[in-house]
Amino acid sequence: MSEPKTYLTLQSVALPFLALAAFTAFCYFASPILIPIFVSISLAYMLSPFIFVLDRLKIPHFISVLVVLLAAVIIIIFLSYLLFGQASRLVQELPTYWDGILLYLTQFQQTLADKGLIPPGQGTELESLKFENFSWIPNFLARGLGSLFSFIFGSIFVFFLTLFILNDYPHIKAKLIKAFGSSSEELSGKILTEINYQIRSYVVVKFSVTIALSIIYTVGFLLLGIKYAYIWGPLAGLLNLIPYIGPFFGLIPPLIVAGIQFKSFLPMLWVLIFYEAVQILEGNFVTPKLLENKINLSSLAILVSFMFWAWLWGAIGIILAVPITAAVKVACDHVDSLKPIGIILGGKKEI
Repeated sequence: MSEPKTYLTLQSVALPFLALAAFTAFCYFASPILIPIFVSISLAYMLSPFIFVLDRLKIPHFISVLVVLLAAVIIIIFLSYLLFGQASRLVQELPTYWDGILLYLTQFQQTLADKGLIPPGQGTELESLKFENFSWIPNFLARGLGSLFSFIFGSIFVFFLTLFILNDYPHIKAKLIKAFGSSSEELSGKILTEINYQIRSYVVVKFSVTIALSIIYTVGFLLLGIKYAYIWGPLAGLLNLIPYIGPFFGLIPPLIVAGIQFKSFLPMLWVLIFYEAVQILEGNFVTPKLLENKINLSSLAILVSFMFWAWLWGAIGIILAVPITAAVKVACDHVDSLKPIGIILGGKKEI
């Protein structure tokens, strides 16, 4: 006697997709509110270890929060001033670097023509690409830099939101558990503990690695004599947050500057060796070891989450993608109708 056939119900298949669609729509339309909140939460996670140290020294909690936040603001203002000076000089010298790139391309094109690899006079016309034909670019970049720093110095709302989150941090978990109702306190506590652990682990590790990489790259580029090392170092550290393609884009600017600055292939080779050595150590040993058994997301889920949140929230979505996705996965793992989403997002532990 054959076993009776079983079928998937329409509800069990459609409900996770409907929940995902509703979640996407909510995040899109509520982005002006959600983005500052998530940025503030991320900042709170980054700064909380320093506050815990001060709390252990018996310093009043609010004073600890205020001291750490003010110190962070002072550091950000100092770094912004330093980067702004470097960026201003880069904008002024941009025509020189651009024309230097065109010169190399022209010489390469002529070399190909001399060797008969391309017909003489049939290469790409590069004269039209000279920088004077793009005179609007420096003004555009200057306006962009001004808007960026206006945004940084106008982020008072994020500062105070972070202040209140850090100040209420010891009581937030208890309030959330109580808000879900007394009948589900144990389950709510378990979900919040797991979300807190995964987000804290990821944010603290990534923040530490990004700062370390920014310093290492900056010092390395300075020792190699690369101009604007104070821009390329932090840029490479930040781009490392984007998996797979981020490190590649972080290498291109210092590599091009080294070639134009020294007019030699050897400095470019040293930049490449130094950059790739740091990348191999960080990507294969340091970060995997620090994040081991902390974030249960598959590599595919992480890549798709970067694409999804970049589409939804832009650049800030790339930075917040993994912690938000990790939190979503934990929530899905504890809701029966959403467990399929949690399994799809999960790593090897789900198999």
